[in-house]
Amino acid sequence: MKRVLLINDCKFEKIVIKDLLIKLGYGVELGDEYEALKMSEELDPDIVIVNLIMKETTGDKLIKKIKSINKDIVCILSSSNKLNIDEYKKKGVDGVIQTPINPDKLVEILQCKQTDDKKLRFCPYCGNKLEGLSGKIIFCPFCGQHL
Repeated sequence: MKRVLLINDCKFEKIVIKDLLIKLGYGVELGDEYEALKMSEELDPDIVIVNLIMKETTGDKLIKKIKSINKDIVCILSSSNKLNIDEYKKKGVDGVIQTPINPDKLVEILQCKQTDDKKLRFCPYCGNKLEGLSGKIIFCPFCGQHL
């Protein structure tokens, strides 16, 4: 199961995003800007989702620090404003997502960013292993969900 570290200073947004991720089959840990670096080292998550505007820092600065610790962690920046990924790539941001989060958009960004070869290893809906299946997979052969 892929692990996600969710860093956000808004408790409501954290709960909503956490619930979406759990429904998609991810393990989720919650944190804030003050414990983000320590948690990213200790938990070694596959994905970190960080809110852009927080009390004492911005998510892009935090992502840059996280990437300096582990460049392989997929880091996604979230904001209520529409963001252009090109403005944040230099700081290590792998993707951006707008809140309130659209579940389909969340699935799309997670699928595109979670593997180096852009192929899914597991279905984010049912969790079944997809590695070893031939050809480009558009629908999960186990649950039928659109990938």
